[in-house]
Amino acid sequence: MLIPSALIEAVKKKEAVIFAGAGISLKATQVSAKTLRDALGADIKKDYSDYEYEPRSMEDVCDEYAAVFSDRTTLVNKLAGLIPKNAAPLASHLAAVKTFRFIVTTNWDMLFEAAYNQIGQNYQSLSSEADAPNFNYDFHNLVKIHGSVDRPLTLIATSDDFESYVDTHPQLLDRVTNLLHQNTVLFVGYGLRDEHVRRLLAHIRQQRGPWARRNYAVGFYDTVRTKLLQSRGIEVLPYDAVDFLPELALRAGI
Repeated sequence: MLIPSALIEAVKKKEAVIFAGAGISLKATQVSAKTLRDALGADIKKDYSDYEYEPRSMEDVCDEYAAVFSDRTTLVNKLAGLIPKNAAPLASHLAAVKTFRFIVTTNWDMLFEAAYNQIGQNYQSLSSEADAPNFNYDFHNLVKIHGSVDRPLTLIATSDDFESYVDTHPQLLDRVTNLLHQNTVLFVGYGLRDEHVRRLLAHIRQQRGPWARRNYAVGFYDTVRTKLLQSRGIEVLPYDAVDFLPELALRAGI
């Protein structure tokens, strides 16, 4: 496995942050965006027989579910109920919490929390704007920018949630901006096509300018996508996260 020496050094110096997406958790939870969309869509279809949810995005179906049931709370509680709370963390989660002091994730699940608990590591969990003041550079921090399944009302799921995020989560976004600006960033479990993630990164670029550090994305991308990521200062490391993160920890002496 070819791991850039610059990344290993950044990890050793505690100058790296991991940005984790759904791909790192799918094997553990067996729940994907499609799984959630289909469950919501099936509920809507019970009352609206002509409703076709298959062509729709997860975000579209969340919007429509909230509209049909006239209650965002019903939506987020439904979503929270569809995600396993006691799934065991994978080797990648355990390696991540051992290796990185700061983890930023869009995942709603509790796998990183389970990994921290398994190794006995104290940590701060920030999943809402109200949590932002708890961020502390001297502690391990798990920043769940899309909320957390154990606190359903924090879940970012609808178009309104995404579009108003800059206004509803300014302090939390500022913490993430600073982290990504000051550290080498390792993206794991992302297609890097997620619209909200793109908005966040665009906001960071606007606020901070181009990152001076080279960043990395673990995963399998085609040649064209690889070139696009390279043009944005992101080097692709063509490995599976479950294999890559433990190896990175090993080579960093952790």
